Amino acid sequence: MTRADAPRVLVVDDEPSICRSCEKILTREGYDVKTALSGAIALDLLGREPFDLVFTDLKMAEMGGMELLEVLRTRFPDVVSVVITGFATIASVVETMKVGAFDYLPKPFTPDEMAAVARKAWERRQLLMRSRGTNAQASGDATTFAGIVGASPRMQEVYRNIRKVATTSSTVLIIGETGTGKELVARAIHAMSPRKHERFFAVDCGALSVTLLESELFGHVKGSFTGAVCDKRGIFESANRGTVFLDEICNVDVDVQAKLLRFIQEREFMPVGSTQTKHVDVRLVFATNRDLERMVRDGTFREDLYYRLYVFPISLPPLRERREDIPLLAAHLLLKTSDRCGRSVTRFAPEALTLLEQFDWPGNVRQLEAVIERAVIACDGDVIEARHLPRTLARQTLPADLTIPRNNREFLALKKRLRDQAVAELEREFVLEALQRNGWNVTRTAADVGIQRPNFQMLMRRHGIRGGAGLDPQAHEPDDSADLGVSEVS
Repeated sequence: MTRADAPRVLVVDDEPSICRSCEKILTREGYDVKTALSGAIALDLLGREPFDLVFTDLKMAEMGGMELLEVLRTRFPDVVSVVITGFATIASVVETMKVGAFDYLPKPFTPDEMAAVARKAWERRQLLMRSRGTNAQASGDATTFAGIVGASPRMQEVYRNIRKVATTSSTVLIIGETGTGKELVARAIHAMSPRKHERFFAVDCGALSVTLLESELFGHVKGSFTGAVCDKRGIFESANRGTVFLDEICNVDVDVQAKLLRFIQEREFMPVGSTQTKHVDVRLVFATNRDLERMVRDGTFREDLYYRLYVFPISLPPLRERREDIPLLAAHLLLKTSDRCGRSVTRFAPEALTLLEQFDWPGNVRQLEAVIERAVIACDGDVIEARHLPRTLARQTLPADLTIPRNNREFLALKKRLRDQAVAELEREFVLEALQRNGWNVTRTAADVGIQRPNFQMLMRRHGIRGGAGLDPQAHEPDDSADLGVSEVS
């Protein structure tokens, strides 16, 4: 009888005999096993029940293993997948690893071989769960969502919006700075939609010229422009019944904007150089890292197109506005990067993690991932220390105009200045917080903090703070000759 806490395994193969053999082997090893004779059945089971591991054949009649792996990577990123493959297809294992497979099991295999691969996969699953702060049977994990990592209130709101809009066919506009994960959100919307089994196309509108973008989206007919040596089907036609993600829509030329507006309104288009109209059923998701409303005012973006895009906006917060997610993201990216680099780096030293949490990350998650990859390469052990991180992370906390001292005398003078500044900032916050806590009553505040009223008033004057929640515009800079550090006032 299988234990209630046994790892849950799903075996996917269109040969019933293979399913029965795998189920017998894994059950004997203590796993809770279910089988599916097609990828579609497997996805239905995965949508209704939590699984830890998936063993899937590559060659299946309905949905192939590669397609199943693609869906697993998007919708069930924490499930560890193993490919079952014949000797003739071992070369394709490299491709399966690119789409998320953890390991492979060549046919024919012995019970011991399958048990060994399952043990490795289960160890990997446990490591993933530890990095997410979850447990083996977690469902609806608050820290990850369709491949997106984050547990902060801002990200929970993003997850709620994705759930709301995914089941519809409405146009979505994702707004966020570069590197915040806009494409991940678009893929999550597709993966949770009724179109999830159809194709998903991602197009970077800023990376293509006007002519090339128009041709890529709408297609063209032979001879329509120089180099058009044959007819070409565009992305919209190829994505019929699926989803198209147009990233950085803010970079699209005004002429292409007009054609996009027509396509959004009617879901019809004409390939470049053609006079024949084509109709398709495509779900559109757009993204921008610029203020489209301001672009409309500036005359660089069509107002009518803006209103067509702004049906259901989803705003992604920059990393500096969800710092509580940084440890979680760092652990996730460390695991991912260590695997890719073939290293066994497992954790961050406390001082290194503090630097990551304090940095502003202008490049957001993309920049964080690059920094972690650099640190993994530089690390010669299993722990990333502060010395493995770029010096720019440590220097961010220093004044922008800081000049590095050239000798010990300059160093000591700078050290005193920085210390005095830090104490002054702390002193000011101490006074403000105390006043706010006591309703800006000076007498009550002074008694509350244990300072004589005249001395507390002197602190207020030093920092330009007036009674009644105001700041004194005539306040002077703190006078070093009359130092009244909080700890010294009696």
